[in-house]
Order: sequence, then C-alpha cells, then structure tokens
Amino acid sequence: MPRVSVILPTHNRPRLLLEALGSLNKQTYLDWEGVIVDDASIPSVNLSNPRLHIIRHDISHGGAAAKNTGIHHASGKVIAFLDDDDLYAPRYLERALEALDHHPELDVVFMGVSWFGTAAAWGQKNYDVAMSKCLAEAGGKAITNDLIVFDDKLVNALLNSVPMAFQRPVVRADALARIGEYRHDCLLWDCEWAISAALNARTALITEGLYLQRVDGQGFSSRPNRILEHMNSGIEIKDRLLRQAKDGHSTKFAPLFRRAAAEAWFNLAWHHYQLGNRLQAMPALFRSMSRQFMPSQLKLLARLALPNNAKQTSAHKD
Repeated sequence: MPRVSVILPTHNRPRLLLEALGSLNKQTYLDWEGVIVDDASIPSVNLSNPRLHIIRHDISHGGAAAKNTGIHHASGKVIAFLDDDDLYAPRYLERALEALDHHPELDVVFMGVSWFGTAAAWGQKNYDVAMSKCLAEAGGKAITNDLIVFDDKLVNALLNSVPMAFQRPVVRADALARIGEYRHDCLLWDCEWAISAALNARTALITEGLYLQRVDGQGFSSRPNRILEHMNSGIEIKDRLLRQAKDGHSTKFAPLFRRAAAEAWFNLAWHHYQLGNRLQAMPALFRSMSRQFMPSQLKLLARLALPNNAKQTSAHKD
C-alpha cells in the first residue's frame, strides 16, 4: 500500500483537475496514491491511471463531505489534500514526510502557501499579513529554518484568525480519530478542522510556500458578498466550542472560547450597526454580552440607544 493518500475533491473543473494531477505526478516523493472524489461532476471524471482511485458522489455534497469520503477510502498512513484548482510544488510531499519522519511526535504538519493567478499579489499580501499576526500570537518553537512546532497557544491564535496555511494539513491517519472529520454542515469547515487539530493533536508548520493557491476568481466561499455568512459560521464554531467546554471537553480552554464567542457576536453587532441595521445589531450585542463583558459593548450599546440623527452626528465626530 502507498504510504501517502492524496485526497482530491473535484466538481466540474476538468481542465483545472488535470493541472492539479500534473503537479501530483511531478512530486519528488513517489510513494503516494491519488484518491479523486468526483462530487457529481457533469460529465463524470473518467481517468485511467493505476495510481488514481475515483470515487463518485451521484449528488453533490460539497467539499467537506468529499474530503471525508476520500478519508474513508484512503489506504495511506498519511493523508494529504489537494483542491482541484490548486497545485503542489514538486517537494510538497517530500518536505511534509521529512518533517513527520524526523519528528515522530507530530500528528499534523500545516503547509505554507504561495499564491498564483490574476490576483496573486493581493492574495500573497493579505496572507503574509495574516500569517505574521497569527504566528506572533501562536508563538511556537523553530526547529529548523522553516519548521515551527506549536503548543497550546496556537488555539488562541486560530480562534482569532485561520490563515490559509492552517487550512492545508498533512496528517497522520491514526490522528484523525482524535481530531475528527470535516463538518459538512459548517461553512468554514477548513477553519473549524484546524482549530480541532490545535486542540487535539501535536502540530507544526512548514513555512515554505509549497502549496500553490490559485486566485483567479474561480472560488465561491471567499467572495465579498458572503461576509455575513462567514461571520455567522465563525459564531457557530465558537459557540459550539464553548458548549463543549461546558460539557467537559477542553475545559481549560473555556475562557478562550468565551472571549472568542463574545468577540464574534460583537463583530456581528458592529457590522449591522455600520450598515444601519439597528434591529439586527441589538440582539447580536446582547448575545455578545451574555458570553463575556467587554467595555466596547457598552460603547456600542450607547450608540444604539441614540436616535438615528444623533447616531450619525456621533459617528461623524468619531
């Protein structure tokens, strides 16, 4: 059996799929199998290659469910993932396996990202800023010039933001029972899984940008008109973690979850306030206050209590 199973979900992107597979075929590490999960593409994926296994969904279930299907059909002791519109640099698998072999205590190696495509400069700039802030909060210990090993501080960092590198894991198959599968009912399922990995596994990051992320307007979940959906999904993740802590899971992180949930609800309240949606802002603010008190809540409450014309004058003075 191959040591590494590369799970590749795909839906109606035959040309990009071939490019992704081309980068897999160029890997310097050769002991792998490709598990293609065809999420109801029309026409269906039809490839002839003994190293590739194709599993088809007759009805589209989305990326999270497709990754889980791939996990169930994988035979490797190490699981990697490749989106059908992205690429691996040639040393992607080699470097990930090298880190896992040299550090057997590690369960998950997150992989650094480089961006390409028409909006690559924008993507790289935002990524670099997000990674710099996240790593400052996460701390970690540099084992080599491009490998950082994390402790519990990574949980706090990922509750604030999950940069793309932490959505690109290479994981030991036997660690998945502790981490869990991807939640198909969660919009930000990649982010939720990263937090779960930080909570339940020993993690590290390879900082070199070996995962090549395409930015050509082909994605859907990151488009600006989905901001509200992303905010609501982030709230659901943090409220869920807080409920689990109250039920006895990861209890030592309960204060972090409480703060994160309060901030997530406050950000939603502020978002509605900025848009002039006062009726939506008020209940979100009260939910934030019920999680944890923050001085900023009282300031927003005072603004919401003002008449509309007074609110506009106050905002102008600010």
